[in-house]
Amino acid sequence: MADVNLIPAARLARKRRNTRLYIWAAILGAYGMCLIASSATLQALRVSEDRSLNGQRANLARQVEQDNQELLEIRKELADARVAREITRAIRHQPDWSRLFLGLSERLGDEIVLSQCRLATLTADNRIVGEQWTESMPVRPLGEMLKECRHTLQLSGFGKSQESVSQFVLRLEGTGLFKSVRLTSSCRQTFLEREAVAFSVECQFKGA
Repeated sequence: MADVNLIPAARLARKRRNTRLYIWAAILGAYGMCLIASSATLQALRVSEDRSLNGQRANLARQVEQDNQELLEIRKELADARVAREITRAIRHQPDWSRLFLGLSERLGDEIVLSQCRLATLTADNRIVGEQWTESMPVRPLGEMLKECRHTLQLSGFGKSQESVSQFVLRLEGTGLFKSVRLTSSCRQTFLEREAVAFSVECQFKGA
């Protein structure tokens, strides 16, 4: 005997339609979850990549700053080496000042003691050679500039008396090396537990 389905056809059709709707809803839900998971993964990867790039940029910036600092140091060393080279070239043609100091010691006598001896090379504007080159070299060669400079000798010390100081100044004038010898200061002071005359003398060389 054949089975007879007593359920109305409309209800069966609606049941099949609802079943298909449930299946598609489940498929669409699963697909949506996959999209959400994929989006979250991509966002996490993007954040990680951004952090990595930011770290690389920061490292690169630090490296550039360090390289710039090293470059500045190298430039400074090169500038110092250039100054030293120019000075070495220039002083080859300068007088042998050791002879001056040897002759000076011979004219001290027994009543003069020097406490300071300073030889200065001055530019046309009365600045000591080298002071204006702390940041940059002069435009002209140093040797050429030295030809226009003048030399001065500054002496400080103690004499046994005012007369001994005056005689020392006369002996300096008698060397014939200086255009002028000027006693810039003198006063009585205690030196080695005795009274002495403290003095300062400035000598300007001939040709300056």
